[in-house]
This record gives sequence, C-alpha cells and structure tokens, in this order.
Amino acid sequence: MKKFSVFVAILLCLLGCQAKPTTEETLKAQAELFLQKVDTLPQLSAAVEDEKTSQEEASQLVEEWNKALVEHLKPVMTDQGITNFVANRMPTGFNRFLGIGEEESTAEHRQVTSVEQLSGGDVDVTVTYTTEEKEVRLLLNFKETDEGWRIESLRIR
Repeated sequence: MKKFSVFVAILLCLLGCQAKPTTEETLKAQAELFLQKVDTLPQLSAAVEDEKTSQEEASQLVEEWNKALVEHLKPVMTDQGITNFVANRMPTGFNRFLGIGEEESTAEHRQVTSVEQLSGGDVDVTVTYTTEEKEVRLLLNFKETDEGWRIESLRIR
C-alpha cells in the first residue's frame, strides 16, 4: 500500500509539473497568429464598387465584411484593437501601413524580434520586416484579458 501511495504521489507531481509555455513564448505565438490572420483577411467584395450595386446592397456588403473581420481577428485582438485596426483602414492596406509595396508578400520578410514587459502590465512585441529597400519595426501592444493575451494597438516604430 505504501508503494502505491508513493507511486500516486510521484504521478500527481509529474502531471502537475508539466512545463507551461512562458509568457514570452505565448506572446510570440500570438504575434505569429496575428500576422497569419493579417495575411488571410477577408476581402471586401468588388461588388461594393460596382455601379450596378445599389447603395443599400453596398452597405450590406460592407457590414458583412466588417462582421467577418471582427470574427477573423477576435482570437488575437481586443475589441478596441479591432476597432482601431478597421478605423485606420488597415484591412485594405496593411502593406501600405508598413510602407511596403502592395504586391509584395510580407511573410518571408518578417520576424518576431523582441518581447518587452511594460510598467503597466502590458507587453510590447516587436516584429521586424526587412526588405531590400528598408527595415520596418511593427510594435504590437498586448494586454492580458480574460481570454488570454490580445493585441490592444499596433504602430510603426
């Protein structure tokens, strides 16, 4: 019986001692997920610009697109972060925001380069984009929420 108790104690310790990812690893993974989501943003229907589309139909298409954007970005951004992202027209011009050519793919030019804890509890994650012409640093500001770490804001540094 004593051997069984020791076995159970060791087993419980091993189960409880499984390595959890560090905050830094979690934030790097969230940053990568955000970048993948930006690469695959839902596109606004071309019918919005079509002269044959009524104002009401165009408004409906834009509303549906906004809902799709929110659902797409919700796993990685706060509601405020999504609002700012959409308000700054980033879904239709993220490369422009970065100062990189519209046709250029950013996936092979980017790397998560640093994670920095801020005094208020937020964390900044820096993503560096390097092309032949320039280097751009994108700063992702993460806030811890009930759902985990989410991007509250982003800016170029």
